Amino acid sequence: MKQITSQHDVQPDQVGPFTIARAVPNAAVQFVGPIMLLDHLPPRDIAPGEIPNPDGSFAHPHRGIVTFTYVLEGALAHADSTGGHGIIDAGGVQWMKAGNGIVHDEMIPADLRKNGGTLHSFQFWINLPAKNKAEPAEYLPIPAEDLPVVALPSGRAHLKVLLGTYDGYTAPISTFAEEFIWHVRIESTGSAKVDLPKGLHVAGFLPVQDAVVSGTQISAQRSFVLSEEGTEIEILNPSADPLDVLLFGGKPIADPVAIRGPFVMNTEAELTEAFREYRAGNYGQITYPPEVA
Repeated sequence: MKQITSQHDVQPDQVGPFTIARAVPNAAVQFVGPIMLLDHLPPRDIAPGEIPNPDGSFAHPHRGIVTFTYVLEGALAHADSTGGHGIIDAGGVQWMKAGNGIVHDEMIPADLRKNGGTLHSFQFWINLPAKNKAEPAEYLPIPAEDLPVVALPSGRAHLKVLLGTYDGYTAPISTFAEEFIWHVRIESTGSAKVDLPKGLHVAGFLPVQDAVVSGTQISAQRSFVLSEEGTEIEILNPSADPLDVLLFGGKPIADPVAIRGPFVMNTEAELTEAFREYRAGNYGQITYPPEVA
């Protein structure tokens, strides 16, 4: 059984009109394999007309990473400078490989702006190996029905494969360093054993409720890191409500890392060049299709 080696409180931050909780990085953990950021937008009630129509002011660039967004409730819209666009509803994900440069915008869709509702989502940043940082940018939205869901042996829990593979079931998304992101849901006062890949760094996050993981009590809104020894964990749900747990990780990337804002490269010289190319307009511009406006 893998054990908890550390657990960490989230740090609040402001993204546009939303207060998010940053679970990774934290004071003790910079990367979990190639995963370098996890932001959580807790359930946020949006009043009808509260969010203005998008005007492009939130559009921003990325380079050298993958951004990966999971919507648990509500919906999000996306448009980018490669022409990629889409709306992901509850249970769906969107994967964007920034590669050698992209500008994108994430928006509240028109129906949610008009009628109001709840938005609850997560965003990961995943580092890319050096060779993949030079590749063209790509965007891929995946609806909930295309993501594998695996029943766990207890019969009172299941695991949704958002990224990577579990028990032979694979999400239809490219990976570069054996990265994985799984959503485990455990029914009221239930438990589940989850097999974990050997040789990969693994961490988890409790977005809403407390749990007991491998015998350790962990409070809601905390991330936790798992030991290298062992090949499984047991998660207990002490609550009368269903429990959600995110498990994620992958293989560390040996390349040097240089980070400045939304760009993740291998050297300071590459960062300087990335900003120069962005300012020169080389990442393109977004044309907003009507369905995401």
